[in-house]
Amino acid sequence: MKLILASKSGVRKQILDKYKIDNEVMVSNVDEDEVKESLLAEGANPLLISKNLAEIKALKVSSRNPDRLVLGADSVVSL
Repeated sequence: MKLILASKSGVRKQILDKYKIDNEVMVSNVDEDEVKESLLAEGANPLLISKNLAEIKALKVSSRNPDRLVLGADSVVSL
């Protein structure tokens, strides 16, 4: 079964390809800035923001592909 990568990250695609994991990219089109702002307003830390963004993207793509395995991923840089 081909894995769906719910991320436009070229690096994540390269990692899957490197390990010969059959995959295709489907971008979720989630407004990440809106989600981040909302989570920050609630006092969320970078780890929680990253986990939530990954889950939201995966759920959105999964809802359009209910019989497929979807991988959602995100990273947040905190200084």
